[in-house]
Amino acid sequence: MRALLLLLTCLLALPATAQKAKAPAKAVESPKATKVDWDGEWTLHASQSDKIDEQIDAHVKDLNFAIKLLWKKKLQSACRSFNKLDILAGDSFSVTMGKERPVDTSADGTESDWKRSDDVVFKATLTKEGPTMIQTLTGDGYTLKHTYSMRKDGNSLALQVTYSNPKLDNPFTYKLVFKRND
Repeated sequence: MRALLLLLTCLLALPATAQKAKAPAKAVESPKATKVDWDGEWTLHASQSDKIDEQIDAHVKDLNFAIKLLWKKKLQSACRSFNKLDILAGDSFSVTMGKERPVDTSADGTESDWKRSDDVVFKATLTKEGPTMIQTLTGDGYTLKHTYSMRKDGNSLALQVTYSNPKLDNPFTYKLVFKRND
């Protein structure tokens, strides 16, 4: 009986071993990092962007009256919306937000000075990695972190702004969406 089972097993296995061996699957190549085209003029897409004043009101709603007024004023002064964004990219980046003075920085994170139109002075840095670029503006007692994220279509980008201050319990954030001008 064992011999019969062994013979039957061998006969059944024979067609499987007689088949051609499949060629090994080609290794899946990782997609090469596509170069992100930051250059250009961008226009605010208001319907996809946060309304900053509403965001500020929601952020300070649980504070007492006097502190609420203080933080509301500080946040409105520091966190601004702008209808236009202009980016010139190369070895260094020049980012102009609305009618502000351009923020000129190297893409390697080297610190530079920048003075906003209201004469507030900041230390500015910029780093980029793939479809994300982070611009950090450090002012007197607070930091604005601008995280630019290029969308897959290459014709729109999201800007996440984070305001942080050691005297404010939670950082304040809002999002602006921009479309590339044709």
